[in-house]
Amino acid sequence: MGVEYIEFSHAKDGLEQQLCNCASSQNLVEVASAEHLRHNAAANLAAEWKLGVKEWLVLACVSLLMTMDAFNATVLLPLITNLSATSEQPLGNTLWIEASYLLASAASQPFSVMLAAILGVGPIALGAAVLATVGTGVCSGSMSLACLVPGRFVQGVGCGGVIATSLLMIDEVIPYPHQARITGYAFQTRVVGATVGLIFGGLLVDHAVWTFYASLVFCALGLLVIPFAVELRTYRRIAKCKACELDWQGAVLTFMGMGCLLIGVNWGGILYEWTNWHVLVVLGAGAASIIVLVLYESLWSVHPLFSSTIFSSIARTMLYLSSLLHGFLLSCHLLNCALYLRLIQELSSAFAGLGLLTVVSPALVALILTERVRHLRNPSTFPWMVRIGWLCSVLATGFFIILDDSTPPQVWVFILLGAGIGHSLLISGHHRGVHHIHQPNRDSEHYSASSILMYSLLRTWGMCIAVPVGGAIILHRIVRQEGAESSHFDFQAGEAPLSQQGRDQKEMLVGGFHMLWRVMVGASALGGVSSLFVK
Repeated sequence: MGVEYIEFSHAKDGLEQQLCNCASSQNLVEVASAEHLRHNAAANLAAEWKLGVKEWLVLACVSLLMTMDAFNATVLLPLITNLSATSEQPLGNTLWIEASYLLASAASQPFSVMLAAILGVGPIALGAAVLATVGTGVCSGSMSLACLVPGRFVQGVGCGGVIATSLLMIDEVIPYPHQARITGYAFQTRVVGATVGLIFGGLLVDHAVWTFYASLVFCALGLLVIPFAVELRTYRRIAKCKACELDWQGAVLTFMGMGCLLIGVNWGGILYEWTNWHVLVVLGAGAASIIVLVLYESLWSVHPLFSSTIFSSIARTMLYLSSLLHGFLLSCHLLNCALYLRLIQELSSAFAGLGLLTVVSPALVALILTERVRHLRNPSTFPWMVRIGWLCSVLATGFFIILDDSTPPQVWVFILLGAGIGHSLLISGHHRGVHHIHQPNRDSEHYSASSILMYSLLRTWGMCIAVPVGGAIILHRIVRQEGAESSHFDFQAGEAPLSQQGRDQKEMLVGGFHMLWRVMVGASALGGVSSLFVK
């Protein structure tokens, strides 16, 4: 009897388990079917959505403003050595024409986003365009360094605000499933702007002021389009306590810390010895600001600029680190390749600008292919694009070490093209990656930096860091070998160095470039390591 009971009990348990499994299987089928239907419905809605008049105006406005920013960022690269000669200023000082623009652009982006949270996107976009126009006007008034550096700083403040508000326009008007596609179009126009800037800068070497007149055309068009694309009368009237909770202190500390550190790096070993009190005070102030920033962001800030929700996983953190390193490498390639072509290869500004197109133009092809080829839009594809991009960058930058004054054009053209292919893959991969790893929270009443804004900010900071660091590495080699009296070294670009001193200076420049190429290889390798964690 006991045996029969045990067998019956086991049979009953098996029957119950079988019924439970059947019910579970049925529930799983129902859940899967519901998920499939929901996915199909979302896909159908996404497929049915099309750009309306409002969306077309926003896209036109954003494309125009991003073209203006890219044009301003690259137009002076072929002219740096000429401006150093005409203004009779050391090359290290002249580099601040570019560094001040990028520093102001990076610093103004978080301020613009926070002001847009209070006043609305429209007024801030218009104000940023006005600032860019004012800065361009100051630069066009005089080509002296005393006018160009402040003018470029004001211009950078405006263009940084323009970039931030442009991304906010897309975030507000375009549905999330289509934001990657629309920002891809905007990035394509940005590459076009950079290309046009390099061409204009090289061709207008004898009339450099016309480069700023051309920028005024973009400013005028932007001021014309903005009122039609965004609402200018929007005033959100958020509570005073909420406005105070925005991370103003974090943005100020970031600007102060990075600015002081970059100034100290630029001064050290060139204008002053590294042990000079000027350098130590500036570097100490920068380091203290960064330490206070870290403590404030982690302990006291209510809505930190560098929020833990943005860096919530290793994959996201590594993607942002990759974008920072990519900005550093891109700026190093553009600026220092321009210096190499002018000072070592002794090419004209026009040919130097055309040579830099091999670094910039492949990005346009990659962005177009990413939008056209469906497989490249797959979320599982972008990590491999980033990894292959860093691999190409490591290989191409490694070949930079063989460049000297006797390198034939067909060699350095293919090396620059290899670097351009790496940058094109990184731009496309990062662009797709930041849209796949995080979806902005539209229901939050508090300021929340989206992934694309953080990507833009870190990439701009990387580009800013590259300018003084690269100049310090190149010029420090000359100072170390010729002594402190050569800290105001002024190389006459485009003139063949006939004297023995000129030949010695060129050899030291080649050595300085080789040191810089090695640093860039290290940065590329670090970017490659970070890409292994991106998924």
